[in-house]
Parts: sequence; structure tokens; C-alpha cells
Amino acid sequence: MLSSFITPASIKVGLESSEKEESFAELLEILVAKNPDLNRREAMDALIAREEKMSTAVFPFVAVPHALCSSAGSTMVAMGISRSGIEFESPEPESNPEHPVVNVIFEILFEEKDTETHLHLLRDILEIVSRQDFVQNVLQAKTSQEVYDLIESMEF
Repeated sequence: MLSSFITPASIKVGLESSEKEESFAELLEILVAKNPDLNRREAMDALIAREEKMSTAVFPFVAVPHALCSSAGSTMVAMGISRSGIEFESPEPESNPEHPVVNVIFEILFEEKDTETHLHLLRDILEIVSRQDFVQNVLQAKTSQEVYDLIESMEF
């Protein structure tokens, strides 16, 4: 369940970043605050390397940047909301060259031993964001507690 990996403190309503990599760094600071042993350089390099393989803009208005990071200690999630949107690469540039604008970002770091947890978490995120009104409701939320409550109410 997604709500067991995040708290209102790991949700940032009103990302300040306007660029993709800046948003990765901004969300990474939330994860470092939660886990001071997390290696920023390793995590950032892993997130960028994963994004270069294929865009993580996986659903309209939603991206899920995720990467293997040995210093994570366990699976870690931060969520950010950008009302103005952040441009990502298309996950299928050959068939859809347009750059999607992302408003909701779930950033996930996990250790190699947590691969199964990571896959379940991705599935849970995709189930929630596929709900018709999820993005709209998140963008209307004023606090991280409201976003957290929304996520918790949508979980099965």
C-alpha cells in the first residue's frame, strides 16, 4: 500500500522546480531528511540514469521516477505536486514525440533486495493514478495532509 510508504511530511504540495532534474533533487531532499544516510550523489545519479533509459512519465500528468540506490536502506517514496507542470520526455518518442507535462511526481528509491516491494508499489501507484479524478483532486488539495488522505481513501 502506497500510504504505508509515505506520510504527509513526504508529500510536497507546490514544487518549486520547473525542470525535471530540479524536481528530482527537490524530492530527494525530502528523502534525505527522512534518511540522513542516503547518499545524494548516488541517488541523483541513479534517478537520472534511469530517466535516460526511458521516460518515467507513465500516465497523463504523472511521472514515477525510480531507481536502485544501495544507500536507501529500504524502499523510500516522496511525492511532489507542480501546479504549473514540468516537462518530461515522451515514454514513446517514436510514436508520440510530444513532451508530456507532469503535475504529480512519485519519486521512489529502493535497494536491490526490495525489488518485489518496488514492483508492488509501482502497481499500487498506477492503480491510484488511473482513477479518473485523481490528478484533478490532487491539484485542488491545499495541504500534504489532504493529498495523503486522498491517497489513503483510494487504496483498496
